[in-house]
Amino acid sequence: MRRLLISLLIVILILAALLARPWWLFQQAQGAVPAGVQLAGMDLSGADAAGITDALERAFDEPIAVYYAGQRLVLRPQAVGFHVDATSMLAEALRHKSFFLDLRTFLGELVRHPPAPINVPLRYSLDTVALDNWLADVADHYDRSPIPPQPVLDKLTIAPGQPGLKLDLPASRDRLLGVLIDPQVRSLELVLHQAPAPPIDMKALEALLKARMDQFPGIGGVFVHQTTTGEEAAVNADVAYAGMSTIKIAIVEEVFRKLKAPPDAETTGIITQTTALSNNHAANLLLGIIGDGDQTAGVRVLNQSLHTLGLENTFMATPYDQHLASPPRIVTPANSRKDLNTLPDAYVQTTPRDLGLMLGMIVECSQGGGTLLAAYGDQLTDAKCRQALDFLGMDNMNELVVSGVPQGTRFVHKHGYAADTHGDVAAIWGPAGPYIISVFIYQPPWLEWSLSKSTMKDLSTAVWNYFTLISQPQ
Repeated sequence: MRRLLISLLIVILILAALLARPWWLFQQAQGAVPAGVQLAGMDLSGADAAGITDALERAFDEPIAVYYAGQRLVLRPQAVGFHVDATSMLAEALRHKSFFLDLRTFLGELVRHPPAPINVPLRYSLDTVALDNWLADVADHYDRSPIPPQPVLDKLTIAPGQPGLKLDLPASRDRLLGVLIDPQVRSLELVLHQAPAPPIDMKALEALLKARMDQFPGIGGVFVHQTTTGEEAAVNADVAYAGMSTIKIAIVEEVFRKLKAPPDAETTGIITQTTALSNNHAANLLLGIIGDGDQTAGVRVLNQSLHTLGLENTFMATPYDQHLASPPRIVTPANSRKDLNTLPDAYVQTTPRDLGLMLGMIVECSQGGGTLLAAYGDQLTDAKCRQALDFLGMDNMNELVVSGVPQGTRFVHKHGYAADTHGDVAAIWGPAGPYIISVFIYQPPWLEWSLSKSTMKDLSTAVWNYFTLISQPQ
Protein backbone atom coordinates (compact mmCIF):
# COMPACT_ATOMS: atom_id res chain seq x y z
CA MET A 1 0.00 0.00 0.00
CA ARG A 2 2.85 2.32 0.92
CA ARG A 3 4.60 1.62 -2.32
CA LEU A 4 1.39 2.47 -4.25
CA LEU A 5 1.11 5.83 -2.52
CA ILE A 6 4.76 6.58 -3.22
CA SER A 7 4.25 5.71 -6.88
CA LEU A 8 1.15 7.92 -7.09
CA LEU A 9 3.01 10.81 -5.50
CA ILE A 10 5.86 10.39 -7.99
CA VAL A 11 3.38 10.48 -10.88
CA ILE A 12 1.76 13.63 -9.49
CA LEU A 13 5.12 15.31 -9.10
CA ILE A 14 6.11 14.40 -12.61
CA LEU A 15 2.78 15.74 -14.00
CA ALA A 16 3.18 18.87 -11.99
CA ALA A 17 6.67 19.34 -13.34
CA LEU A 18 5.48 18.74 -16.89
CA LEU A 19 2.46 21.08 -16.56
CA ALA A 20 4.11 23.82 -14.62
CA ARG A 21 5.51 25.63 -17.63
CA PRO A 22 2.33 25.30 -19.81
CA TRP A 23 0.25 26.51 -16.86
CA TRP A 24 2.61 29.44 -16.38
CA LEU A 25 2.42 30.28 -20.08
CA PHE A 26 -1.36 29.92 -19.95
CA GLN A 27 -1.58 32.38 -17.09
CA GLN A 28 0.82 34.78 -18.78
CA ALA A 29 -1.22 34.70 -22.00
CA GLN A 30 -4.40 35.83 -20.26
CA GLY A 31 -5.35 39.44 -20.79
CA ALA A 32 -8.11 41.60 -19.40
CA VAL A 33 -10.71 38.94 -20.22
CA PRO A 34 -10.52 35.65 -18.30
CA ALA A 35 -9.76 32.56 -20.34
CA GLY A 36 -12.92 30.82 -21.53
CA VAL A 37 -14.92 34.04 -21.67
CA GLN A 38 -15.99 35.78 -24.89
CA LEU A 39 -17.41 39.24 -25.39
CA ALA A 40 -20.40 39.46 -27.75
CA GLY A 41 -19.30 36.20 -29.33
CA MET A 42 -15.78 37.50 -29.96
CA ASP A 43 -12.67 35.73 -28.60
CA LEU A 44 -10.51 38.58 -27.29
CA SER A 45 -8.30 36.54 -24.95
CA GLY A 46 -4.83 37.97 -24.44
CA ALA A 47 -5.74 41.56 -25.18
CA ASP A 48 -5.53 44.27 -22.62
CA ALA A 49 -8.50 46.51 -21.75
CA ALA A 50 -7.57 49.16 -24.29
CA GLY A 51 -7.16 46.59 -27.04
CA ILE A 52 -10.47 44.96 -26.18
CA THR A 53 -12.27 48.29 -26.23
CA ASP A 54 -10.71 49.17 -29.57
CA ALA A 55 -11.58 45.77 -31.09
CA LEU A 56 -15.21 45.98 -29.95
CA GLU A 57 -15.63 49.53 -31.22
CA ARG A 58 -14.09 48.73 -34.61
CA ALA A 59 -16.26 45.64 -35.04
CA PHE A 60 -19.52 47.42 -34.28
CA ASP A 61 -18.69 50.75 -35.90
CA GLU A 62 -18.47 49.24 -39.37
CA PRO A 63 -20.95 50.99 -41.76
CA ILE A 64 -24.08 49.06 -42.68
CA ALA A 65 -25.30 48.74 -46.26
CA VAL A 66 -29.06 49.27 -46.20
CA TYR A 67 -31.10 48.43 -49.33
CA TYR A 68 -34.46 49.94 -50.23
CA ALA A 69 -35.78 48.03 -53.25
CA GLY A 70 -32.27 47.79 -54.67
CA GLN A 71 -31.29 51.35 -53.75
CA ARG A 72 -28.12 51.16 -51.63
CA LEU A 73 -27.91 53.44 -48.59
CA VAL A 74 -25.21 53.59 -45.93
CA LEU A 75 -25.89 53.87 -42.22
CA ARG A 76 -23.03 54.63 -39.86
CA PRO A 77 -23.86 53.34 -36.38
CA GLN A 78 -22.63 56.57 -34.80
CA ALA A 79 -25.36 58.44 -36.73
CA VAL A 80 -28.03 56.72 -34.62
CA GLY A 81 -26.11 56.96 -31.35
CA PHE A 82 -24.97 53.33 -31.34
CA HIS A 83 -22.04 52.82 -28.96
CA VAL A 84 -20.59 49.65 -27.39
CA ASP A 85 -20.30 49.76 -23.59
CA ALA A 86 -16.97 47.96 -23.38
CA THR A 87 -16.41 48.98 -19.74
CA SER A 88 -19.50 47.21 -18.42
CA MET A 89 -18.77 44.16 -20.59
CA LEU A 90 -15.21 43.90 -19.18
CA ALA A 91 -16.52 44.25 -15.65
CA GLU A 92 -19.04 41.47 -16.26
CA ALA A 93 -16.35 39.28 -17.79
CA LEU A 94 -14.10 39.66 -14.75
CA ARG A 95 -16.87 38.44 -12.49
CA HIS A 96 -16.55 35.07 -14.20
CA LYS A 97 -12.84 34.70 -13.34
CA SER A 98 -12.05 31.77 -11.02
CA PHE A 99 -9.44 29.09 -10.53
CA PHE A 100 -11.82 26.39 -11.60
CA LEU A 101 -12.69 28.26 -14.84
CA ASP A 102 -8.98 28.68 -15.57
CA LEU A 103 -8.29 25.02 -14.85
CA ARG A 104 -11.20 23.82 -16.99
CA THR A 105 -10.12 26.00 -19.88
CA PHE A 106 -6.44 25.04 -19.52
CA LEU A 107 -7.14 21.31 -19.47
CA GLY A 108 -9.56 21.63 -22.42
CA GLU A 109 -6.87 23.31 -24.48
CA LEU A 110 -4.34 20.64 -23.52
CA VAL A 111 -6.53 17.86 -24.88
CA ARG A 112 -7.60 20.03 -27.85
CA HIS A 113 -11.21 19.92 -26.78
CA PRO A 114 -11.90 23.29 -25.21
CA PRO A 115 -15.13 23.65 -23.27
CA ALA A 116 -17.96 25.87 -24.49
CA PRO A 117 -17.06 29.47 -23.75
CA ILE A 118 -19.00 31.71 -21.44
CA ASN A 119 -20.39 34.60 -23.50
CA VAL A 120 -20.88 38.10 -22.16
CA PRO A 121 -23.67 39.60 -24.24
CA LEU A 122 -23.22 42.87 -26.06
CA ARG A 123 -23.88 45.92 -23.94
CA TYR A 124 -24.58 49.08 -25.89
CA SER A 125 -26.45 52.36 -26.03
CA LEU A 126 -28.70 53.49 -28.89
CA ASP A 127 -30.59 56.68 -29.70
CA THR A 128 -33.93 55.17 -30.72
CA VAL A 129 -35.30 58.57 -31.73
CA ALA A 130 -32.37 59.08 -34.10
CA LEU A 131 -32.89 55.58 -35.52
CA ASP A 132 -36.60 56.24 -36.14
CA ASN A 133 -35.80 59.62 -37.66
CA TRP A 134 -33.29 58.01 -40.03
CA LEU A 135 -35.84 55.45 -41.15
CA ALA A 136 -38.53 58.13 -41.49
CA ASP A 137 -36.19 60.16 -43.69
CA VAL A 138 -35.61 57.10 -45.86
CA ALA A 139 -39.37 56.64 -46.16
CA ASP A 140 -39.84 60.31 -47.09
CA HIS A 141 -37.30 60.02 -49.88
CA TYR A 142 -38.07 56.59 -51.28
CA ASP A 143 -41.65 55.63 -50.45
CA ARG A 144 -43.89 56.14 -53.45
CA SER A 145 -47.63 56.36 -53.58
CA PRO A 146 -49.54 54.22 -56.05
CA ILE A 147 -49.90 55.93 -59.43
CA PRO A 148 -53.48 55.95 -60.69
CA PRO A 149 -54.32 54.83 -64.21
CA GLN A 150 -53.33 57.43 -66.78
CA PRO A 151 -55.15 58.50 -69.94
CA VAL A 152 -53.38 57.63 -73.17
CA LEU A 153 -54.95 60.24 -75.39
CA ASP A 154 -53.37 59.30 -78.71
CA LYS A 155 -54.75 55.76 -78.35
CA LEU A 156 -57.97 56.73 -76.57
CA THR A 157 -57.29 54.21 -73.84
CA ILE A 158 -56.08 54.03 -70.25
CA ALA A 159 -52.69 52.85 -69.05
CA PRO A 160 -52.84 50.69 -65.90
CA GLY A 161 -51.84 52.27 -62.61
CA GLN A 162 -48.57 51.47 -60.89
CA PRO A 163 -48.22 50.00 -57.39
CA GLY A 164 -46.63 51.99 -54.61
CA LEU A 165 -44.02 51.08 -52.00
CA LYS A 166 -44.15 51.87 -48.30
CA LEU A 167 -41.52 51.25 -45.66
CA ASP A 168 -42.62 49.06 -42.77
CA LEU A 169 -40.94 51.13 -40.08
CA PRO A 170 -41.38 48.80 -37.05
CA ALA A 171 -40.24 45.70 -38.95
CA SER A 172 -37.34 47.56 -40.57
CA ARG A 173 -36.29 48.96 -37.19
CA ASP A 174 -36.15 45.44 -35.73
CA ARG A 175 -34.20 44.16 -38.71
CA LEU A 176 -31.74 47.07 -38.57
CA LEU A 177 -31.22 46.64 -34.85
CA GLY A 178 -30.41 42.97 -35.44
CA VAL A 179 -27.63 44.00 -37.83
CA LEU A 180 -26.30 46.76 -35.58
CA ILE A 181 -25.60 44.18 -32.86
CA ASP A 182 -24.14 41.54 -35.19
CA PRO A 183 -20.58 42.31 -36.36
CA GLN A 184 -20.69 39.42 -38.82
CA VAL A 185 -23.58 40.89 -40.81
CA ARG A 186 -23.32 44.45 -42.12
CA SER A 187 -26.06 44.64 -44.74
CA LEU A 188 -29.83 44.23 -44.86
CA GLU A 189 -32.93 44.73 -46.98
CA LEU A 190 -35.51 47.02 -45.46
CA VAL A 191 -39.00 45.61 -45.04
CA LEU A 192 -41.34 47.10 -47.64
CA HIS A 193 -45.01 46.71 -48.38
CA GLN A 194 -46.40 47.10 -51.85
CA ALA A 195 -49.52 49.22 -52.12
CA PRO A 196 -51.67 47.88 -54.95
CA ALA A 197 -52.17 49.98 -58.05
CA PRO A 198 -55.54 51.74 -58.20
CA PRO A 199 -57.89 49.90 -60.55
CA ILE A 200 -59.01 51.19 -63.90
CA ASP A 201 -62.40 52.59 -62.98
CA MET A 202 -64.86 55.31 -63.92
CA LYS A 203 -62.56 57.97 -62.48
CA ALA A 204 -59.89 56.89 -64.90
CA LEU A 205 -62.41 56.99 -67.74
CA GLU A 206 -63.49 60.45 -66.63
CA ALA A 207 -59.87 61.66 -66.82
CA LEU A 208 -59.55 60.28 -70.36
CA LEU A 209 -62.81 61.88 -71.46
CA LYS A 210 -61.81 65.22 -69.96
CA ALA A 211 -58.44 65.09 -71.70
CA ARG A 212 -60.16 64.54 -75.04
CA MET A 213 -62.85 67.11 -74.37
CA ASP A 214 -60.18 69.67 -73.51
CA GLN A 215 -59.12 69.51 -77.15
CA PHE A 216 -62.55 70.67 -78.28
CA PRO A 217 -62.51 74.46 -78.91
CA GLY A 218 -65.87 75.11 -77.27
CA ILE A 219 -67.95 73.80 -74.38
CA GLY A 220 -68.50 70.07 -74.34
CA GLY A 221 -70.25 67.72 -71.96
CA VAL A 222 -70.29 63.94 -71.75
CA PHE A 223 -72.11 61.54 -69.44
CA VAL A 224 -71.56 57.76 -69.21
CA HIS A 225 -73.80 55.42 -67.25
CA GLN A 226 -73.34 51.66 -66.95
CA THR A 227 -76.85 50.30 -66.54
CA THR A 228 -75.79 47.05 -64.86
CA THR A 229 -73.80 48.66 -62.02
CA GLY A 230 -75.03 52.25 -61.94
CA GLU A 231 -71.45 53.57 -62.19
CA GLU A 232 -71.06 56.91 -63.90
CA ALA A 233 -68.47 59.20 -65.45
CA ALA A 234 -69.23 62.84 -66.17
CA VAL A 235 -67.53 65.87 -67.72
CA ASN A 236 -69.63 69.04 -67.74
CA ALA A 237 -72.63 66.74 -67.62
CA ASP A 238 -74.81 69.24 -65.76
CA VAL A 239 -74.41 72.15 -68.18
CA ALA A 240 -77.57 73.28 -70.00
CA TYR A 241 -77.62 72.70 -73.77
CA ALA A 242 -80.25 73.12 -76.43
CA GLY A 243 -82.40 69.98 -76.32
CA MET A 244 -83.03 69.86 -80.09
CA SER A 245 -84.32 66.50 -81.30
CA THR A 246 -82.64 64.53 -78.52
CA ILE A 247 -85.58 65.23 -76.19
CA LYS A 248 -87.68 63.07 -78.50
CA ILE A 249 -86.30 60.18 -76.42
CA ALA A 250 -88.48 61.37 -73.55
CA ILE A 251 -91.42 62.04 -75.87
CA VAL A 252 -91.35 58.45 -77.19
CA GLU A 253 -91.23 57.10 -73.62
CA GLU A 254 -94.23 59.23 -72.65
CA VAL A 255 -96.22 58.03 -75.67
CA PHE A 256 -95.76 54.40 -74.63
CA ARG A 257 -96.71 55.32 -71.07
CA LYS A 258 -99.92 56.85 -72.47
CA LEU A 259 -100.86 54.02 -74.84
CA LYS A 260 -103.09 51.30 -73.43
CA ALA A 261 -102.32 48.92 -76.29
CA PRO A 262 -99.60 48.50 -78.90
CA PRO A 263 -99.56 51.45 -81.31
CA ASP A 264 -101.85 51.17 -84.32
CA ALA A 265 -100.64 51.73 -87.85
CA GLU A 266 -101.18 55.49 -87.75
CA THR A 267 -99.40 55.94 -84.42
CA THR A 268 -96.60 53.64 -85.57
CA GLY A 269 -96.09 55.86 -88.59
CA ILE A 270 -95.95 58.99 -86.45
CA ILE A 271 -93.44 57.45 -84.04
CA THR A 272 -91.35 56.25 -86.98
CA GLN A 273 -91.25 59.71 -88.52
CA THR A 274 -90.25 61.14 -85.14
CA THR A 275 -87.36 58.73 -84.55
CA ALA A 276 -86.17 57.73 -88.01
CA LEU A 277 -86.66 61.10 -89.75
CA SER A 278 -86.51 63.34 -86.66
CA ASN A 279 -89.60 65.11 -87.95
CA ASN A 280 -90.70 67.92 -85.62
CA HIS A 281 -94.28 67.93 -86.87
CA ALA A 282 -94.56 64.22 -86.08
CA ALA A 283 -93.08 64.85 -82.62
CA ASN A 284 -95.80 67.47 -82.03
CA LEU A 285 -98.44 64.91 -83.02
CA LEU A 286 -96.99 62.60 -80.35
CA LEU A 287 -97.28 65.44 -77.84
CA GLY A 288 -100.92 65.62 -78.85
CA ILE A 289 -101.33 61.92 -78.03
CA ILE A 290 -99.70 62.50 -74.66
CA GLY A 291 -102.00 65.48 -73.99
CA ASP A 292 -105.24 63.82 -75.10
CA GLY A 293 -105.35 65.84 -78.32
CA ASP A 294 -103.77 69.00 -76.93
CA GLN A 295 -100.10 69.42 -77.84
CA THR A 296 -99.53 72.12 -75.23
CA ALA A 297 -101.08 69.88 -72.60
CA GLY A 298 -98.74 67.14 -73.84
CA VAL A 299 -95.79 69.46 -73.14
CA ARG A 300 -97.06 69.97 -69.58
CA VAL A 301 -97.45 66.20 -69.05
CA LEU A 302 -93.94 65.65 -70.45
CA ASN A 303 -92.41 68.26 -68.14
CA GLN A 304 -94.26 66.92 -65.11
CA SER A 305 -93.04 63.40 -65.87
CA LEU A 306 -89.44 64.61 -66.28
CA HIS A 307 -89.72 66.34 -62.90
CA THR A 308 -91.15 63.18 -61.32
CA LEU A 309 -88.20 61.19 -62.66
CA GLY A 310 -85.73 63.70 -61.17
CA LEU A 311 -84.66 65.18 -64.51
CA GLU A 312 -85.05 68.79 -63.39
CA ASN A 313 -82.86 70.35 -66.08
CA THR A 314 -84.87 69.09 -69.05
CA PHE A 315 -88.01 70.76 -70.39
CA MET A 316 -90.00 71.90 -73.40
CA ALA A 317 -91.64 75.32 -73.22
CA THR A 318 -93.88 74.79 -76.25
CA PRO A 319 -94.34 72.18 -78.95
CA TYR A 320 -91.62 72.24 -81.60
CA ASP A 321 -91.42 75.39 -83.78
CA GLN A 322 -94.20 77.20 -81.89
CA HIS A 323 -92.54 80.33 -80.60
CA LEU A 324 -94.08 82.85 -78.24
CA ALA A 325 -94.13 86.62 -78.61
CA SER A 326 -91.45 86.80 -75.92
CA PRO A 327 -89.05 83.88 -75.29
CA PRO A 328 -89.87 82.00 -72.09
CA ARG A 329 -87.61 82.15 -69.08
CA ILE A 330 -87.67 78.75 -67.40
CA VAL A 331 -85.05 78.57 -64.66
CA THR A 332 -83.20 75.33 -63.88
CA PRO A 333 -80.06 74.57 -61.87
CA ALA A 334 -78.20 73.93 -65.13
CA ASN A 335 -79.10 77.17 -66.91
CA SER A 336 -78.47 79.17 -63.72
CA ARG A 337 -74.77 78.33 -63.68
CA LYS A 338 -72.35 81.24 -63.99
CA ASP A 339 -69.27 79.30 -65.04
CA LEU A 340 -70.38 77.69 -68.34
CA ASN A 341 -73.07 79.09 -70.62
CA THR A 342 -74.01 77.62 -73.99
CA LEU A 343 -76.86 80.13 -74.52
CA PRO A 344 -79.27 77.17 -74.70
CA ASP A 345 -82.53 77.29 -76.62
CA ALA A 346 -85.14 78.89 -74.37
CA TYR A 347 -87.83 76.52 -75.73
CA VAL A 348 -86.18 73.13 -75.24
CA GLN A 349 -83.26 72.37 -72.94
CA THR A 350 -81.50 69.42 -71.38
CA THR A 351 -78.16 68.27 -70.00
CA PRO A 352 -75.98 65.30 -70.97
CA ARG A 353 -76.79 63.70 -67.62
CA ASP A 354 -80.57 64.14 -67.82
CA LEU A 355 -81.05 62.58 -71.24
CA GLY A 356 -78.42 59.94 -70.54
CA LEU A 357 -80.39 58.90 -67.47
CA MET A 358 -83.66 59.03 -69.44
CA LEU A 359 -82.40 56.61 -72.05
CA GLY A 360 -80.83 54.46 -69.32
CA MET A 361 -84.22 54.23 -67.61
CA ILE A 362 -85.79 52.93 -70.81
CA VAL A 363 -83.06 50.29 -71.17
CA GLU A 364 -83.48 49.21 -67.54
CA CYS A 365 -87.25 49.12 -67.97
CA SER A 366 -86.84 46.90 -71.04
CA GLN A 367 -85.00 44.46 -68.78
CA GLY A 368 -87.74 44.47 -66.16
CA GLY A 369 -86.39 46.94 -63.63
CA GLY A 370 -85.32 50.50 -62.96
CA THR A 371 -86.87 53.86 -62.21
CA LEU A 372 -89.59 53.91 -64.88
CA LEU A 373 -91.24 50.73 -63.67
CA ALA A 374 -90.90 51.90 -60.08
CA ALA A 375 -92.61 55.20 -60.91
CA TYR A 376 -95.07 54.06 -63.60
CA GLY A 377 -95.41 50.32 -63.15
CA ASP A 378 -99.15 50.53 -63.74
CA GLN A 379 -98.64 52.30 -67.09
CA LEU A 380 -95.38 50.85 -68.44
CA THR A 381 -94.13 47.33 -69.00
CA ASP A 382 -90.84 45.87 -70.10
CA ALA A 383 -92.46 45.02 -73.45
CA LYS A 384 -93.47 48.65 -73.99
CA CYS A 385 -89.92 49.82 -73.20
CA ARG A 386 -88.43 47.27 -75.60
CA GLN A 387 -90.73 48.57 -78.33
CA ALA A 388 -89.71 52.16 -77.51
CA LEU A 389 -86.07 51.12 -77.93
CA ASP A 390 -86.89 49.50 -81.27
CA PHE A 391 -88.30 52.81 -82.52
CA LEU A 392 -85.32 54.77 -81.20
CA GLY A 393 -83.11 52.31 -83.05
CA MET A 394 -84.54 53.64 -86.32
CA ASP A 395 -82.27 56.69 -86.15
CA ASN A 396 -79.95 55.70 -89.01
CA MET A 397 -77.60 58.70 -88.83
CA ASN A 398 -74.50 56.80 -87.75
CA GLU A 399 -71.78 59.44 -87.82
CA LEU A 400 -71.60 60.78 -84.27
CA VAL A 401 -71.36 58.75 -81.05
CA VAL A 402 -72.25 55.45 -82.69
CA SER A 403 -69.39 55.76 -85.19
CA GLY A 404 -66.97 55.10 -82.34
CA VAL A 405 -68.00 51.48 -81.75
CA PRO A 406 -67.13 48.39 -83.82
CA GLN A 407 -69.38 47.44 -86.70
CA GLY A 408 -72.06 44.97 -85.72
CA THR A 409 -72.46 46.43 -82.23
CA ARG A 410 -76.04 46.76 -81.07
CA PHE A 411 -77.06 50.32 -80.27
CA VAL A 412 -79.97 52.74 -80.27
CA HIS A 413 -79.57 56.51 -80.26
CA LYS A 414 -81.13 59.86 -80.95
CA HIS A 415 -79.13 62.77 -82.27
CA GLY A 416 -79.94 66.43 -82.63
CA TYR A 417 -78.27 69.50 -83.99
CA ALA A 418 -78.60 73.25 -84.20
CA ALA A 419 -76.27 75.85 -85.69
CA ASP A 420 -73.97 75.97 -82.68
CA THR A 421 -74.89 72.80 -80.77
CA HIS A 422 -74.83 69.09 -81.58
CA GLY A 423 -75.92 66.24 -79.34
CA ASP A 424 -76.16 62.47 -79.46
CA VAL A 425 -77.49 60.12 -76.78
CA ALA A 426 -76.94 56.40 -77.27
CA ALA A 427 -77.47 53.09 -75.54
CA ILE A 428 -74.71 50.69 -76.56
CA TRP A 429 -74.50 47.00 -75.77
CA GLY A 430 -70.79 46.76 -75.06
CA PRO A 431 -68.28 44.20 -73.78
CA ALA A 432 -69.39 44.67 -70.15
CA GLY A 433 -73.11 45.00 -70.84
CA PRO A 434 -75.29 47.92 -71.93
CA TYR A 435 -74.13 51.43 -71.20
CA ILE A 436 -75.29 54.94 -72.00
CA ILE A 437 -73.19 57.69 -73.52
CA SER A 438 -74.62 61.16 -73.88
CA VAL A 439 -72.56 63.89 -75.60
CA PHE A 440 -73.40 67.55 -76.23
CA ILE A 441 -70.98 70.09 -77.70
CA TYR A 442 -71.33 73.80 -78.33
CA GLN A 443 -69.26 76.23 -80.42
CA PRO A 444 -70.72 79.50 -81.63
CA PRO A 445 -71.63 80.81 -84.07
CA TRP A 446 -71.37 77.66 -86.18
CA LEU A 447 -70.28 74.17 -85.18
CA GLU A 448 -68.58 72.39 -88.06
CA TRP A 449 -69.94 68.91 -88.69
CA SER A 450 -66.46 67.46 -89.21
CA LEU A 451 -65.35 68.74 -85.80
CA SER A 452 -68.50 67.38 -84.19
CA LYS A 453 -68.05 63.97 -85.80
CA SER A 454 -64.41 63.55 -84.80
CA THR A 455 -65.01 64.71 -81.23
CA MET A 456 -67.98 62.45 -80.60
CA LYS A 457 -66.37 59.49 -82.33
CA ASP A 458 -63.25 59.78 -80.17
CA LEU A 459 -65.23 60.12 -76.96
CA SER A 460 -67.30 57.08 -77.87
CA THR A 461 -64.23 55.04 -78.80
CA ALA A 462 -62.64 55.94 -75.47
CA VAL A 463 -65.71 54.67 -73.62
CA TRP A 464 -65.81 51.45 -75.67
CA ASN A 465 -62.10 50.88 -74.98
CA TYR A 466 -62.70 51.40 -71.26
CA PHE A 467 -65.44 48.79 -71.08
CA THR A 468 -63.26 46.45 -73.12
CA LEU A 469 -60.45 46.87 -70.57
CA ILE A 470 -62.57 46.25 -67.49
CA SER A 471 -64.25 43.22 -69.04
CA GLN A 472 -60.93 41.44 -69.51
CA PRO A 473 -59.70 39.01 -66.82
CA GLN A 474 -57.45 40.75 -64.32
